[in-house]
Amino acid sequence: MRTVLTAAAAAALIASLASPAVAASPSEAGPAPSSNAEIKTNERNGSFDLQSHRGGRGEWTEESLAAFANSLKLGVTTLELDTHLTSDGKIIVWHDDTIQADKCQDTAPAAPGDAAFPYVGDRVAELSLAQVKTLDCGFTQLKGFPEQDVIEGNRIAELKDVFALVRDADAKKVRFNIETKVEDGKSGGGGMVALTKAVVKEINGSGMADRTTVQSFDWSSLNLTKEIAPELPLVALSSGDAWLEVGRPGASPNLGGIDIDTFGGSLAKAAAAQGYDAISPAFKSVTPGMIAEAHELGLPVIPWTVNTTADMNRLMDLGADGIISDYPTRLRTVMEERGLKLPKAYAATV
Repeated sequence: MRTVLTAAAAAALIASLASPAVAASPSEAGPAPSSNAEIKTNERNGSFDLQSHRGGRGEWTEESLAAFANSLKLGVTTLELDTHLTSDGKIIVWHDDTIQADKCQDTAPAAPGDAAFPYVGDRVAELSLAQVKTLDCGFTQLKGFPEQDVIEGNRIAELKDVFALVRDADAKKVRFNIETKVEDGKSGGGGMVALTKAVVKEINGSGMADRTTVQSFDWSSLNLTKEIAPELPLVALSSGDAWLEVGRPGASPNLGGIDIDTFGGSLAKAAAAQGYDAISPAFKSVTPGMIAEAHELGLPVIPWTVNTTADMNRLMDLGADGIISDYPTRLRTVMEERGLKLPKAYAATV
């Protein structure tokens, strides 16, 4: 288990969420933060983390390179994105573990007579990169997002493409929050191991490790990342008490084989005990007590997915250290209204 962060180190992690946790002895640490005052000071110093969820799903076709480019042009702290592994071992940036008909449509087979065609409805893990690249995932507006601009003809990107986009834009202050996605019911399995190893290798090879966090709903993935790349900060995702299996006896496969009740049902305590660096709970599950407890343990709290200005302001008032939102423009406006320093904008082209 990593030592609890000093107040200064916790502030630094809040500011970057991309630097390894700094261990300190209890004598160096001093008293842990016990109120939201320090966090609000951090807000004013510009450390509030504006994360563009899937590149800003509410504003542009999700996880398209154009969405990430538009987020750079807007000015965000962090690009939040999802990863899957294709059958030939390529890392794609996409949320769903199957190809959904409301997001993608078939165009043509990757090769003449391909028996797997059509691909819509198939598992990503069973499709090659060439097959995935034939899909038109920018043909319609996603239901529930009436403000979304459709990026016509969008093709699913690879993780290396997103890194290249940011590098080409010279967006040196932009960070990455990369989720290792796991198929339903397959937590802790071979697919998780393969994806995690591939993502870590890509991060390290990209030169972006110093500004990248790895997040997952499969804490086994976080544990493996800690083993093979201990320098990468880790973010524990949670969907709430039912997902954590609070009050249910026995170990949870979602949590890497631990029982949340060993930690009194506390997300923060469980994450700290595993040596993770931040928690990212579903925003409706966030309470003042959760944030206070996390801060006492040196863990920033970055709720997802927060889309209304009322919820943004409420969570900021509670002391959240950042927000993951489908509407980065909306969140940036709230930050401006609160007098917070805004993330730098960059010129970016696809």
